[in-house]
Amino acid sequence: MTTENKLDELKDKAAELGDDLKLKAKEAQLEGEKAVDAVKHKAAEVKLEGEKAVNEAKHEHADQTSEAKDKLEQLKVEASHKFDEAKVKAAELKQEATVKFDELKVQATEKFDELKKKATETLNKFKKDDQA
Repeated sequence: MTTENKLDELKDKAAELGDDLKLKAKEAQLEGEKAVDAVKHKAAEVKLEGEKAVNEAKHEHADQTSEAKDKLEQLKVEASHKFDEAKVKAAELKQEATVKFDELKVQATEKFDELKKKATETLNKFKKDDQA
């Protein structure tokens, strides 16, 4: 196999690796977007539940009973807790996506460095063979 053929083969492998890394990065980005969408959806659900609770409490509050007032406070507290839980989940999902993306970057760098080293070794071998 000629030096040119080996170089072409290394270039092809580098291009394949680059394509694989691009796909992995897109996959990590998509996972992150899914996580953000899930959090947005959960936040919308919590908001709707809160609005329903407030609306329900308004109707009950019309009676001006202490029971209705207690229920309104309880519903507000529950809605607040659910919203806090959604924020925590959002932060967790964002962190997971960041970690996954960072791991993919490390893997990509390692594979690229390995390929560069192999290419350098092959070139040096060819130079050595040409001089001999």
